[in-house]
Amino acid sequence: MAFKPLKRINWMEISGVMVGVFFTAAVMIFAIVLYAKLFSTGMIGVEEYRLHSTFEKAFGLRPGTRVQISGVDVGQISNVEIEGDGVNMEFIIRKQYQPWITDSATVFAIRDQNLISARVINIDVHRGKGRVLEDGDYLPPGQAQDIETVLETANELLGRVNSLVDGIDTILVMAMDTGTTVGALFGSRLLYDNLNKQLSRLNDITYSGKKVLFQASGLLDTLTYSVPALMGKVDGITTDVTSLMTDLKPLPQKVDGLMGNVDSLMGNVGTMVGNVDKTLGKADDLLGEVGKLTTGIADFMETTEATLQNADDLMAGIENMWIIKRSIPSKDTVPFMVETLW
Repeated sequence: MAFKPLKRINWMEISGVMVGVFFTAAVMIFAIVLYAKLFSTGMIGVEEYRLHSTFEKAFGLRPGTRVQISGVDVGQISNVEIEGDGVNMEFIIRKQYQPWITDSATVFAIRDQNLISARVINIDVHRGKGRVLEDGDYLPPGQAQDIETVLETANELLGRVNSLVDGIDTILVMAMDTGTTVGALFGSRLLYDNLNKQLSRLNDITYSGKKVLFQASGLLDTLTYSVPALMGKVDGITTDVTSLMTDLKPLPQKVDGLMGNVDSLMGNVGTMVGNVDKTLGKADDLLGEVGKLTTGIADFMETTEATLQNADDLMAGIENMWIIKRSIPSKDTVPFMVETLW
């Protein structure tokens, strides 16, 4: 069996291919790293919105300065420009952190690593408080918290202390000069006596106040122990009143029924009074007739009495006649009927 001769390897061609492969891999790795870097910095593939604020000074702040929340990068400064008496700054913030930033948040400059590190913008948030800021809203500024601000504040404080020391020095000079009003006051006992008197009064007021507070404490203790019992009694009275009101609920219906019966009774009484009135009218008429009859009978009796009197006088006259007197018996034998009946 015959062997074919091996083909010789052209290392120049292989080296060219290898260089092309390595160059392509390097470009791809560079592209991936660049994309990751741009994505992490928020330059591509990230939703963002803008806020703005106004600072007094912008030392160390420029476009591209990081914006943080509790040390976490959430955006950057996009624009810095002078506006009025301050500096207007515009921030680009990632949309995912928008729910954290409300109108109760404040923004200020700090140095996040050490005293000489670059300044960054920090947003102090109070999540859950206030309205969530939308695109283009204003973010309230706060006091910067870095060494420059501390030194500036300390310088202002030292200036105020210097002014205070100068004022105290002036007062001391005036106090030592007896020709001034302050020196006259400090040079006499009047000010000290008045001050001592006022301190004594303040001591008396403090003592009286302590007594009042002690009495108030005793009253509060009394109320603490007495009020529950009183409230229990009030609760019992309320329960009794409620029961009484429940029992009294049917009473108006009963009163209405009783008033209806009384109205019916009064109607019957009215009818009866009318009937009695009619009966009394009839009786009055009857009494009038009886009165007339009685008057007639009285007149008849008077007439009869007069007639009998005349008859009696006639009989007496006849008895006195001598002719008849002899004929009359000494004793009556026949009764006089009319006189007897009368």
